[in-house]
Amino acid sequence: MKIIYCLLSLLAATLASLVSISVVRAESIAVLKPVVTVASEIVTLGDLFHDAGLYSETAVFRAPDLGKSGTVDTHTVTMAAARAGLSDVDVAGIQEVEVRREARMITSQDISVILQLEIARRLNIANWEDISMRFSDAIWSVPADALSAEPVSIVSLNLSSPLTSQNGLSRFEVLLSIDQGNRQQKHRLRGTALPMSEVTVLTRPIARGEVIRRGDLETQRVPRSRAQRMEPAFPDNLIGFEARRAMRPGVPISANDVRPPTLVARNDRVVIELRTGRLAISADGRAMEAGAEGDTISVINSHSKRVIDAKVIGRGRVELKLRKPTNLANLREVAQ
Repeated sequence: MKIIYCLLSLLAATLASLVSISVVRAESIAVLKPVVTVASEIVTLGDLFHDAGLYSETAVFRAPDLGKSGTVDTHTVTMAAARAGLSDVDVAGIQEVEVRREARMITSQDISVILQLEIARRLNIANWEDISMRFSDAIWSVPADALSAEPVSIVSLNLSSPLTSQNGLSRFEVLLSIDQGNRQQKHRLRGTALPMSEVTVLTRPIARGEVIRRGDLETQRVPRSRAQRMEPAFPDNLIGFEARRAMRPGVPISANDVRPPTLVARNDRVVIELRTGRLAISADGRAMEAGAEGDTISVINSHSKRVIDAKVIGRGRVELKLRKPTNLANLREVAQ
């Protein structure tokens, strides 16, 4: 029995070993791929086959040009693999393999950004997006190496001084280099660069004295030199103010175009408030001139007909501030 048990154990171990060898052998077969996408200029066996094992990094073909694709028949692929030492392959019924070469397409937007950054640096402009670019010729997309750390770079840039007569316009000529892996492709471009700023404009006509609301305003970009001459204001500094003059839509607004809203109009009936310390009294009056909050205007006391100077503190309200404390009797005398 002991001998039989040992024989059975040996047989089981042998069968397990054979199965293991068979599985390993099955797993070691390299299976051909119908479509291959590569980033580098060389196609390896690892690109062409699943489970190429130790042969994965072996180079066999040159890849197509950047952004292009091509086909190679299965026989050529298997012969190249065999010459490299990989002969145990499964073509899986594939007749030919399509090989695609990845590329990063350099667009006009990419070129604009790299130029905006450099021109903003040279002109000492904080925000590169404030540079408006125009090219003399159309820019076509150019393929670059997908693995490149710097796919496009500036070789040289000639930038003219900003032209005062043209709102600060500068002309440029730039030589660019596109990294295409095995070579650097050069491109020369010409154009203009113009620093811009955002200004606030009206969306509708505004009459003189009309109060400006949030919906009446929007922002537009204009040449920076023009904006600096206008001293433009932000929308939050205009909302709630009234126009000093009639204004058209689309015209930039400056802080000088508006004023605080009129709270007291000429000939309006007003309440004159007198305060000193804890004492206060009021009287009726009539405004002799218009005023906004904080303005000092002339007011006539309706009872005494005396003309006094008072500060506008609200709609239909003015305040007369006494320079020294007084009692209630004196306060009433002043009010009268």
